[in-house]
Amino acid sequence: MFSLSASGKFADALVFTSWKGRPVVRQLVTPANPQSADQQTARNCVRVFGTIQNFVNRMAALFPAERRDGRANTDKDDLITAAPAGQAWNGNLMKVGIGAAQINYDAAVAAWGGVADKTAWTTAAGVLSVVIPEVAQIGADGVPEANMAAGEVYFIYVYTLYLMGLSALKDEVPPTWA
Repeated sequence: MFSLSASGKFADALVFTSWKGRPVVRQLVTPANPQSADQQTARNCVRVFGTIQNFVNRMAALFPAERRDGRANTDKDDLITAAPAGQAWNGNLMKVGIGAAQINYDAAVAAWGGVADKTAWTTAAGVLSVVIPEVAQIGADGVPEANMAAGEVYFIYVYTLYLMGLSALKDEVPPTWA
């Protein structure tokens, strides 16, 4: 007997599931967990942008349209508008912020290296209406490294907004909007 609503694995070879309401059968794949330096770097990028997305969502929730008192859009409103048709704002933010072969992320980190007053950025990240936290960084073989400073996370966010045409980057003086 054949069931269209089957789910689970069969004989360690097939997986029955549903996708968008349709029954699907696929090969069972056991994922690897590479701990290489390159894989950890990619995970660190995603970790940073996950923190940024959390910040954007929390700021938008803090200042919904009915509580803005005539103020301009939130960053989330602008990010939604800037996203290409059919693409989610957060996916576009990551796509632009990380870039092909991580080029934009690496450029932001390099630009951060040239910032003279990193303390100002870290202080600014800590006094926003929604605080931007440090982000854990993991190295090769899963060994923890020093956390990325909140100021650097904030700088990468503003740098990404700059790449999207949504902010004028001020590398020495952090924006103070709240």
